[in-house]
Amino acid sequence: MDLKVKNLSVRFGQVRAVDSVTLAVRRGEIVAVFGANGSGKTTFLKAIAGLVPVSEGRISYHGEDITRLPAHERVARGVHYVSDRARVALRMTVRENLDVGGYLRTAAQRESSRGNVYGLLPALKEKERELAGVLSGGERQMLVIGRALMGNPSLLLFDEPFLGLSLEVRDRILSLIEGTLKTRATILLAEHDLGAARRVLDRYCIFLNGALIHQAKGSDITDEEKLRAVFRRFYQSGGGAGPRTEDRPSAIGPAPAKGGRQEDGSEIKGEKR
Repeated sequence: MDLKVKNLSVRFGQVRAVDSVTLAVRRGEIVAVFGANGSGKTTFLKAIAGLVPVSEGRISYHGEDITRLPAHERVARGVHYVSDRARVALRMTVRENLDVGGYLRTAAQRESSRGNVYGLLPALKEKERELAGVLSGGERQMLVIGRALMGNPSLLLFDEPFLGLSLEVRDRILSLIEGTLKTRATILLAEHDLGAARRVLDRYCIFLNGALIHQAKGSDITDEEKLRAVFRRFYQSGGGAGPRTEDRPSAIGPAPAKGGRQEDGSEIKGEKR
């Protein structure tokens, strides 16, 4: 196995955001992580990336225990967390944002990687001298992905990459994941858009209240509606409220209220857009 997570727990004070999760992922596999807001998806990915401290358990990658390694050392080993499009430096140019992703590499390596990113995401090449703040939401999401690719990742941790995107941009990113990225990296994909994730996943797992309550092969489900039915069944049996799929057909659950708390314990300053 490429990635092994054993009995992983993350606590924020008295809140157990991730509760004794065990998961193994093969090299080149795409594993979707589903769950309502607050279920532990984001915290789980951040723990693997070294962005939140682990309370208990072990994370190993390529046979090495990385549980206590700082985030930058995990990046050096190919582990990259891909946040939503809001996480770009708005007053820096597209090119400068990309180069941040290659900060551990030589100038020559950054130049080569930048060329590869422009080949995969030509819209970024066209706007490389423009400030990131003038980009559309879809272009910012491409920039976040391109920045991660600058580090030559072997493990990509996508945190809701399709949130708020147009279908055209979503499909473009899906094609990139399904094609080029799948051949280069192992992928964990935390996502609310069941239909989009189903197109690329090899396996999926469901989180509830910080615990991994179900996992299965993608071949076990033949369409989005069956996946939604599985999700509802396990949420109901797990004692949680099922998603309001009649209100949001492609979504797992409602967004957190403004002024509440994220999964990682940080305060929400405003709504995601």
